[in-house]
Amino acid sequence: MQNANKLDKLFQKLVDNTISEKELDRLMELINSSDPDEVKHGVLAKHWEKVNKGNLPLKKRTKDDSEVLLQKILYKIEHIDKKKKGRTFFPHSNVRFWSGIAATFLLLTGVYFYNQNTLVNSTEPIIIENDPNSGVITLQLENGDIETISETGERKITTSSGNLVASQQGNTLQYISAEAQDKLVYNTLNIPHGRQFDLVLSDGTKVKLNSGSSIKYPVRFLKGQERKVFLKGEAYFDVTRDRAHPFIVNADEMNIKVLGTQFNLSFYPEDEDISTVLVEGAVVLYKDGADISTNTSSQLAPGQRAEWNKVNNTMTIKEVDTNIFTAWKDGYLLFKASPFHSIRSKLERHFNISIEDRSGKLQDQIYTATFRNETIEEILEAFKEDTHFEYIREGSKIVILDTNINLKKMPMKTN
Repeated sequence: MQNANKLDKLFQKLVDNTISEKELDRLMELINSSDPDEVKHGVLAKHWEKVNKGNLPLKKRTKDDSEVLLQKILYKIEHIDKKKKGRTFFPHSNVRFWSGIAATFLLLTGVYFYNQNTLVNSTEPIIIENDPNSGVITLQLENGDIETISETGERKITTSSGNLVASQQGNTLQYISAEAQDKLVYNTLNIPHGRQFDLVLSDGTKVKLNSGSSIKYPVRFLKGQERKVFLKGEAYFDVTRDRAHPFIVNADEMNIKVLGTQFNLSFYPEDEDISTVLVEGAVVLYKDGADISTNTSSQLAPGQRAEWNKVNNTMTIKEVDTNIFTAWKDGYLLFKASPFHSIRSKLERHFNISIEDRSGKLQDQIYTATFRNETIEEILEAFKEDTHFEYIREGSKIVILDTNINLKKMPMKTN
């Protein structure tokens, strides 16, 4: 009875958008430790009744609030199930129960989702923008369903009729090319900061996604049409050759067209440049909507890098050491004569942290270094050998201190 009262109170806080992170953790723990039938027929039934009557005070919650909460709920459900079962994906026996939990949460927070095998009525599926700080890899299906993906899990993705679309083995999600279809059906894979993931498209093209990236792609490509995908973030492409079906990657205003090649593409919204580095083969770059047959396009040769500046609307092409730009796919952080402000962005994405430089002396400092398995503290200690500074770490935030501050009064965490 005591747990039921606590559940009810925490659920009401969820509805009112006043629940804290700690209280959300407690709510999930209470649900996990309670009898499923009591949860379904008790607190959930009560709030489902509110759903049916339309008595939901959603005015306090914005769409962005709900989408962030969605990511948190999915992550917490996966974490609970991993601890309870010792597995990294939902056991079949718990899918319906946890689907019902998620559906209730998301209805109460104004987000379209699913309840067991029945889709909730909605005029259109939600589009979940990638939240790079969520810590959760998510896959959005064509109908709007959101699935969490563990890097050590296994699963099969099927159509509503039960036909196999893709399968996951650990850190790789692979789509199959089987039954023909007459329209494009898209999935979107979101990779948060601190993670990397491999994707194999239905044509055999391999895509390695870096931290903080999102890619939208057809489940199957159509015969007689170009193969087009949409990227935000950074990815390394190893494209299956098919002259009859050119492969195109869209990154904001830029399209990269290839037949069969290997290249690295980097487009983070916070960056001024869209960077394309060609390792093998040939690519043509052109602005979205431009006629590729005119002189508005540019072609790269292996060993070249094209930078499209979104602010100045200009492109520069030069010879580069491609390994500098592709080492990340092999687990390396490689910096060559790089300013600290550029390094900082990469470290933040790689370790899912934020770095604030209050020292005033590191922003334009130049470093050359290579790291692989080092922690963020070990990397900072290496940089300190070149330019001395002090820092503190508070959870996922690192503050590089102004050396004029009295350090004795502040907690210090260094190696």
